[in-house]
Amino acid sequence: MRTKDEAKEQLILDTALRLIMQTGLAGLKMSELAKEAGVATGTVYIYFADKPDLITRLYAYLLRKSLSDLNAGIEASDPLRVKIQKITRNYLDDNLNNPAYTAFFEQYYRSPYYVLSDGLRAEETTVMQPVYDLIVAGQQQMIIKDANPDLLLTLVCGMLDELAKQAHFTGQSVSDSDWDITFSVIWDGVKR
Repeated sequence: MRTKDEAKEQLILDTALRLIMQTGLAGLKMSELAKEAGVATGTVYIYFADKPDLITRLYAYLLRKSLSDLNAGIEASDPLRVKIQKITRNYLDDNLNNPAYTAFFEQYYRSPYYVLSDGLRAEETTVMQPVYDLIVAGQQQMIIKDANPDLLLTLVCGMLDELAKQAHFTGQSVSDSDWDITFSVIWDGVKR
């Protein structure tokens, strides 16, 4: 059995993302993916058992990539409100800088491929744990509403996802004043 090359696996995943953005999840063909990535079709199957495996692993790959910088710039000494402001801005910036990720996530969540195995659920939890920890800490400090953290995340992420889509659609950036208003609405939505 050949040794797997991490760079080749990443090339296949990145190529799959690009093709999915062109054809959608249903339109992705493994043979076309191989051709576009410049590898043999058999090589794709060395890295991925089948199309569902590829799509699931693409989800995990993008989840890690898109949320890896969520805590950038956050200091332990920052007040809770500032931490939330920084983490939400990081999330928005990631959506603005990587619209293909957001488009993939939307397709994936609405597709039959979105089946949470224990491993995938653990991956999501690991990636999102710092956010949940921040929400719970805010709830314990009586700053954040005593609501299901998933509900609060849906509120915040939904608003930021839509703002990023609007910016891409109009071709306009999110100004500092737009961000200030956006965060004010977010903060009012989650604080007690």
